[in-house]
Amino acid sequence: MNSHRVSLAEQGEPPSMHPLVLVLLLGVLLVSGCTRGPRAVLDPVSRDPGQDHWAIASYYSHEAAMSRQQAEELTHRAMVYEGLFGRESEWVTSTRLLVQFYKETASEQDRLADLHLELRRGRSPN
Repeated sequence: MNSHRVSLAEQGEPPSMHPLVLVLLLGVLLVSGCTRGPRAVLDPVSRDPGQDHWAIASYYSHEAAMSRQQAEELTHRAMVYEGLFGRESEWVTSTRLLVQFYKETASEQDRLADLHLELRRGRSPN
């Protein structure tokens, strides 16, 4: 008894395409692609009043919080490195430099968030 199955392609038959399924899939893709409206592109460096400055300020506030969190994590890591490699090791010094970088970055991002909140209120930034 031969239990080997022979596919339609091996028999020379054309592969069967279900046109209804194909048309339905194409329709779903077209509808989902066409129902989305155009998304406004936010320009974080723009001072144009037409920009969504609230969204830009929220973005900068979120980024500032992430930078502060990174600085905090690196501060703890520097203490661990200090215990492992000594206070004056390159690991500790480099990690402290990164902490300073992230703190300065957070301050700048806070400043930019404030700037965009002022622009949202219609005031001229300093």
